[in-house]
Amino acid sequence: MLKMTGHGRRKRKREAAKRSAIGAPPGSLVADPDAVHTRLSAIAVGAGAARRLDGCSLDEALALRQDGARLWLDCTGLADIDLIGRIGAAFGLHPLSLEDVVNTDQRPKCEVYDAHAFVVMRMLTGEESEQLSLFFGEGFVLTFQERPGDAFDPVRKRIDKGAPRLNEGGADYLAYALIDAVVDGYFPTVDQHGARLDAIEEAIFEDVEAVQVPELHAMRRELFTMRRFLRPTRDALGVILRLERPFLAEETKVYFADVQDHCDQLVDLNDTYRDTASGLIDLHMTLSAAKTNEVINLLTIVSTIFIPLGFLAGLWGMNFNPEISPWNMPLTQSPYGYPIALAVMALVAGGLLLFFRKKRWI
Repeated sequence: MLKMTGHGRRKRKREAAKRSAIGAPPGSLVADPDAVHTRLSAIAVGAGAARRLDGCSLDEALALRQDGARLWLDCTGLADIDLIGRIGAAFGLHPLSLEDVVNTDQRPKCEVYDAHAFVVMRMLTGEESEQLSLFFGEGFVLTFQERPGDAFDPVRKRIDKGAPRLNEGGADYLAYALIDAVVDGYFPTVDQHGARLDAIEEAIFEDVEAVQVPELHAMRRELFTMRRFLRPTRDALGVILRLERPFLAEETKVYFADVQDHCDQLVDLNDTYRDTASGLIDLHMTLSAAKTNEVINLLTIVSTIFIPLGFLAGLWGMNFNPEISPWNMPLTQSPYGYPIALAVMALVAGGLLLFFRKKRWI
């Protein structure tokens, strides 16, 4: 629902608590009170082999950067501000970028520095989304996630199996593989929206129900949220394609262009489904109004028929003595008065039905 709920107000309060205090110096790192405990994992790729450390310290991860190995350092959980600051110092990250890492309400974007690029995305994990902050430069890729669970398992499996491009390519190709995995993670969710819309459309044509509108409205809000994620992600990929830095090879840009194409497909599908949801809401309203009009028409016809019948029944029901005057209530003393009255009423009802039929009202 569009109105602000209690849950929505609490969410805004939590988001406000994440931001730096007003007037704080640029680059101030403020931890979210609800942030998950920070945990590091590292994968070093070089000489056709990969070495992995889970739950390691920063010094252990940095020790893997030897003999030209490319390091992927994954930081899960953003509670340890000191550790995040040390990571920034070790890789020469800009303080403003680190501030964006811990403030997890950022818009997807790409910022370029002399020695690295900084990409912010929204990563879908099940039915929720989280901010993913990714840095890549010469020989390193850094990822910062809000909580455990990500879209990177296919990349990890490819590294473990010794995929040539991942194990022999540069850090820019590894960054592409991670970004591509995040973008591809949107397709199942978008396809689910399409399947749900098809099911709701069939249900609407079978029978219009009140519960369908809230479901469509909730889905349209989800699609609007997806649009807020996808469009700036596409723009961020455009920034990468225009990037001229030594740490980004020209041949890798071809792969980033392919990711941008996937993002364009997602944007088109999402916009189509959003328009479809809006159209189904209008269709539901139209069919509901038509159904209501049918009921009103039926009740109007029934009422119109029974108005003259009620008048005749009331007229003959008045207790006037026909013995006093021959003008008082004819047929009340006739042995055939009752069937004659019913016949007159039937003729009136039949005549009205024929009239409605001729006018095509029924």
